[in-house]
Amino acid sequence: MVAIIGSDARPGENRDRAHADSLHLVAVDGAGRGAVVGIPRDAYTDIPGRSRNQVNASLALGGPDLASDTLEHLTGLDLDGYVITGFEGFGKLIGILGGVEVDVPFAIADKAAKAYLDAGRQILDGAQALAFSRARKTIPGGDFTRQAHGGLVIKGAVAMLKLRGPLALPGIMEQSEPWITTNLSAEELLTFALGAIDLDLGSVENQVVPGRAVTIDGKSVVQLTDGAADLFADLADGALEVTEG
Repeated sequence: MVAIIGSDARPGENRDRAHADSLHLVAVDGAGRGAVVGIPRDAYTDIPGRSRNQVNASLALGGPDLASDTLEHLTGLDLDGYVITGFEGFGKLIGILGGVEVDVPFAIADKAAKAYLDAGRQILDGAQALAFSRARKTIPGGDFTRQAHGGLVIKGAVAMLKLRGPLALPGIMEQSEPWITTNLSAEELLTFALGAIDLDLGSVENQVVPGRAVTIDGKSVVQLTDGAADLFADLADGALEVTEG
């Protein structure tokens, strides 16, 4: 299970010391099953060695290792590693893949995210995929829906890897190296990518950890609800039970 962290760092900023803009856990069970789970960036939690704060602050406060430790503390799950990229890197990675196919669930016109997309299945380039993954102010569900959209992009990226095939992986990894920070070795990253290629994407659930917006000490945060613990327990085996509908 790997944490995929989108850093809020703009071009020229340190992606490893900015707030996390998006947080996903991507699980592969080694038997063709897996899951993508989005974690609300404002989820209020204990940050090891620090005070309670939004989970996305952990990257800015202590870098990738603290962010990973915080996610493990929040979820109770053991992570195999993390992959971090920033805004510029995200676009570059999508470009390296040749774009991603996403079924956009509804039309989006979000000026803040520069997201202007029609509903329906389409190929998104790097800029469009980033905008789709960041739009929140004008869409129902706000940040929760935004996290679900990020999961759709991740699944689209896996679909593109499957289309390119295993022989393309070394070249993709080499081109991607400047745009990511990871604690996975090249061998571990390749093994994870091969596991992703083997996924039956139709059975891969894309879910967002449930929570509700509350105010604590004058700060707007997300308090995870009881269903979060059940979701994390379900994810421990590397997959989620497929929901109906």
